[in-house]
Amino acid sequence: MEGLSEVKKSYGRACLNPHFFDRFYDIFLQSHPDIKPLFANTDFKKQKEALRTGLAMLLAHVDGKPTGTMTVNRIAESHSRKKLNINPNLYQYWIDSLVAAVKECDSQCTPDLARAWEKCLRAGVDYIVSQYNK
Repeated sequence: MEGLSEVKKSYGRACLNPHFFDRFYDIFLQSHPDIKPLFANTDFKKQKEALRTGLAMLLAHVDGKPTGTMTVNRIAESHSRKKLNINPNLYQYWIDSLVAAVKECDSQCTPDLARAWEKCLRAGVDYIVSQYNK
């Protein structure tokens, strides 16, 4: 996918910022009234580690790597109608919040790079949403 290598580099830079995952959750939990209650009983230390790994695997999936797809399949199953029942309409808030956090935490993030992030995240999210009713 076009821009994926730059997104991966940007992700590495963002992860070096100790506030990246905190900023993401600050933004995300405030982005829609239905989101914060979904995290009411969440251990955020574990959640941030899960996000760190899940995001890396989502980018690997978009890159066509089988290990990435295997992990994204598990995420899709856990977020499906049968399990956590995460409303597919909420994923756009996840994407927007993540891109906003990247813009804050990667000093090299340009408008073109932000668009590449959106494109890569959308590809992964579309795959997860396609599994929602399975």
